[in-house]
Amino acid sequence: MGHTSTIHTKIKKPLIVGICILFVFLIFTTLKVYGLVTGPDTQCSSRHTTAASSPSLPKKAEEFFALANYKYDIGKCQEAITAYTNAIDANPSYAEAYNNRGYTYMRLRNYDAALIDLTKAISLKNTYAEPYMNRGDIYNFYGPIDRQKAIADYKKAIALGAVHNTSVCGHLAMAETNNLIPLALLKFVFNRGYCK
Repeated sequence: MGHTSTIHTKIKKPLIVGICILFVFLIFTTLKVYGLVTGPDTQCSSRHTTAASSPSLPKKAEEFFALANYKYDIGKCQEAITAYTNAIDANPSYAEAYNNRGYTYMRLRNYDAALIDLTKAISLKNTYAEPYMNRGDIYNFYGPIDRQKAIADYKKAIALGAVHNTSVCGHLAMAETNNLIPLALLKFVFNRGYCK
């Protein structure tokens, strides 16, 4: 009898420690995700530095696009939107400019304008994974909330290869579990073939 209780004691301690660590991790993750959704957006509300230099006197769509990316990188989101708009005016088929302007609108919490731009980027280039990911994020986290649309967009982004360079798998798990972080983590961790 005494030997068996020693084994149970040895098993219980690591299990309790593991459960405590998991609990703290889940609380931290929940607060971090909640803060990203409800907290101030630091990209567009503060200035940043970048190693890149500002493109000068843009004339072509690509030059306006480079200027817009620079403006976004340094935190001047309204100026970035203007430059993305100039890129679109110079090339109305510029899917990347629509995507980036849509993403910038999303960071500014103008979700209606963001959805219009991201949907336009998809209509121009339906093999482009990023606008699917960005639009899925709006439907999943920001509004208008529509988890079925988010799931469809995330799955399309994965099918297009976004799984290799973004957190789309985690976002899909969140959407499929109504953003219940513990369930999403379990789904993501224990289902190895989940996101291929």
